[in-house]
Amino acid sequence: MGLELNNITLVEGGEDWISDVSVTFEPGINVLVGTNLAGKTTLMRMIAGLTKPTSGSIVLNGVDITETNVHGRSVSFVYQQFINYPSLSVFDNIASPLKVAREKFSKEQIAARVEEMAELLGLTPMLKRKPDELSGGQQQRVAIARALARKSDLVLLDEPLANLDYKLREQLRDELQDIFSTADNVVLYSTAEPSEALDFATHTVAMVEGRVEQEGDALQLYQNPSTVAVARALSDPPINLVSSTYVDGSVNFGSQRFAVSNPALSQGQEFTLGIQPHRIHLTQEHSSDIMFNGVVQLAEVTGSITYVHLTLDSGEYVVIEIDGAHPIDPDSNVTGYFAFGDLYGFDAQSGSTLFVPKVRVA
Repeated sequence: MGLELNNITLVEGGEDWISDVSVTFEPGINVLVGTNLAGKTTLMRMIAGLTKPTSGSIVLNGVDITETNVHGRSVSFVYQQFINYPSLSVFDNIASPLKVAREKFSKEQIAARVEEMAELLGLTPMLKRKPDELSGGQQQRVAIARALARKSDLVLLDEPLANLDYKLREQLRDELQDIFSTADNVVLYSTAEPSEALDFATHTVAMVEGRVEQEGDALQLYQNPSTVAVARALSDPPINLVSSTYVDGSVNFGSQRFAVSNPALSQGQEFTLGIQPHRIHLTQEHSSDIMFNGVVQLAEVTGSITYVHLTLDSGEYVVIEIDGAHPIDPDSNVTGYFAFGDLYGFDAQSGSTLFVPKVRVA
């Protein structure tokens, strides 16, 4: 049981949009994570039957549905841009897929299912309202309720919370986890937000330029990315990446050189050092911490967190995430500190991971 994608490829205009994707999604919540244009929406459209793959097969619960049109597939799709019928009430919006389903439902069955979905998503007091009388979060709830009203083998959620404010995203994300926690159908949730993937903490597929770069538990991908592209996809704020060279037992971070002993590195090797912004500090925490200098470009205070944007003397850019509000003047010279054990290393040419932090904490 579940959804199997076997060597799925999509070529349009001589360009590979999806490249040889093979992955299996079990019943329950699965997450697709990747930056914009990673291929998440395109892959979902092929799963839904809206776009036909150039090659490969799509198998749902043991049945090949590659050639089955969208109307013949048991699938519900919730888009980033929530879509509701403006002239219909909330009740009729939720009921609409039941009224046109191949399986015939009585008025009583439809009413019962609508009321069930409305209660599940907190819409019961709003069933008589029109969509334009609702907030953005309430409208997205209606779109989700409509998608869930007709029980489907596949539920596709394409960045459904992207256009909502932070508090609404957090609230609805928690609600979706509750709704699908015991799902017996395949739920595929796509996101460009690493925090969402980590919050779901479930089977996660990292997509990069139309291909599957790595799959596994979200925290596993965060702690042990197979490539720098996966590290980027699972890092928010973005991971700092600084070019370095291994020479005579030492490497550099900007112009600062320090001794290391790492079997993954060889004499003269050019590679990329990566470090999460919250792993850099403005004060020395341990005597073994590595020190570097930078010039402040911007101190971005966001309430309980400050992001300090620095330019290194090498011209490269680094962001430090620190707790609390810390207004720092632009053009100030500051010293940063980090532990070598918190560094990632990536091959400069292939992007493949050379080493990961010794202390692996999200």
